[in-house]
Amino acid sequence: MMPDVILKSVQTQGVGFAPILRCYFNRCRIRQIIDEHVFLDPRRKVLSHGEACIAMISGILFQVLQLYRLCSFATDTTVLDVILPHVAPHEYFDDRLADTLDALYDYGIGNLEMLLTRQMISEFNIKNDICHNDTTSASVYGEYNTKTSEGVHITFGHSKKHREDLKQLIWSLSVSSDSAFPLFQQAYNGNTADVTTYVEQWTRLVDLLDRCNFLYVGDSKLVTKENMAHIHDHEGYFIAPAPMYESYKNAFLSALDSHTQEQLVPYKDQINRGFETPFSFSHNHKEYVLHMIILYDQGLASRKRHALHNRVQKTRKAFAALTPKLNAYHLKTKESIEHACNAILNIYQAAEFFSYTISNNPAVSYKNKTSGRPAKGQEHQKVKIVVDHFSVDLHFHEAAFEEALYRCGYYPLVTNKSQEDLPIETAMMAHKDQYKSEHINRRAKSGFKLEPVYIHTPKRIEAYLLLFKIALQLIILIERTARNNVQARDKGLDNFMPNRKDVRNPRAEYMLKVFEFVVCGLMTLPDGKSCGFVSQLTPLQMDILKILEVPDRFFSYEYLFDTG
Repeated sequence: MMPDVILKSVQTQGVGFAPILRCYFNRCRIRQIIDEHVFLDPRRKVLSHGEACIAMISGILFQVLQLYRLCSFATDTTVLDVILPHVAPHEYFDDRLADTLDALYDYGIGNLEMLLTRQMISEFNIKNDICHNDTTSASVYGEYNTKTSEGVHITFGHSKKHREDLKQLIWSLSVSSDSAFPLFQQAYNGNTADVTTYVEQWTRLVDLLDRCNFLYVGDSKLVTKENMAHIHDHEGYFIAPAPMYESYKNAFLSALDSHTQEQLVPYKDQINRGFETPFSFSHNHKEYVLHMIILYDQGLASRKRHALHNRVQKTRKAFAALTPKLNAYHLKTKESIEHACNAILNIYQAAEFFSYTISNNPAVSYKNKTSGRPAKGQEHQKVKIVVDHFSVDLHFHEAAFEEALYRCGYYPLVTNKSQEDLPIETAMMAHKDQYKSEHINRRAKSGFKLEPVYIHTPKRIEAYLLLFKIALQLIILIERTARNNVQARDKGLDNFMPNRKDVRNPRAEYMLKVFEFVVCGLMTLPDGKSCGFVSQLTPLQMDILKILEVPDRFFSYEYLFDTG
């Protein structure tokens, strides 16, 4: 029999998904690109700007969002020791990290962003024929440095989370339709209108992709004469839903009433349809001839018709509730009753379907002109008292309601690309994929805590937002690589989700969480020597590494800590 081996001590620390990050950092060459271009003070002997950026990006992914906490994070875990094994934990102090943020800003955030994103596009073969753009507001808390003119101006503006009491900045993010890969980001002043950001973002994408023939997809705020004219004059292409201003609405309704033929468009398990009509506008004494694509969506029609019936029903209930309140308190005059009726129609947007008439049937009564008994042989003199008694009759316009029901489900898109180059089906899918940019913004604000921003210097905030976008890029690259390999092998992950097998669309956050309890450690052997180890990976973890294209040697102690 073999003698029992008694271990004197075993020390372990969490590794988590740090080796996966190390693999993707290497493929993206983030550290190398930053160190090649951003000037480093020669007195900095240990931590380069690229390494500082790697540390802050890792902190974002591990939800360590305050710079001063990175030192303790590096001490308490082996995450940064795995990714940057030659850097001691005490080197990640906040002043040193802030110096890197200043250096990134001084070099030019846009220039550095293009270098990094081009490397990722090339390494992972990201398709960018269609690009989407969306903005969100990020609220901030506390006092911010307003003494400098550099960087974004944090101020009050239209809050998309309805927190008008908080200052904010506007964050614009452009993504590719290929897996919603983030392409370009930019911070704007907190009171910037979204409509003014689209042209600049389009120009940035042209510089990044080195071409202008991609399709630029935005929301209705893209459709202004200035934006459309600029993109069209510079040989770009765009598509966006038309806002329901008077000119666009008139063109939409006129085309809807006069068209005679529609094209069937398959979508998921249903058949949508659409047609195209010319659309033109004048700007700076120049005529622009574009196209308006009008689509019909069955799901949208069902939702809008349901909402329309609800509005009509609620309007009737509101008028019924108003009737017993007439002729009392503040509803004693015709003007006050008109005001209340109009308020109901405005609340439920039902003025198109209802009208009302106010009738007055005054009640007449008489009372004695004087008090007391009249003189003998005389009668009381009477005074006529007229009291208004109003009633409201509600009239429903059946024809207008039927016409509105018919229009439910139709919506207009405006584009400058010809029908030959942009078929209706492609246009529909490009618009429907706009959710991808909105989805990334939601993930940024919920899963990765874009707000609140803990940095107090505006230009450092701009640099930190670049690192935040890189963290999102890594998440999307991990997710995209996994799904592409799952599709290629035609087999998903087993035992990944509870009671589910063959999961083919795994989210990056859940895949990384599978490695949460992976640890490394040192064992002191009886002869006094130390032996390092990493906990053995499960079959599921090995399968995830395979679809992520991460060699399993990345989870070996020899590789991680360079022990030879």
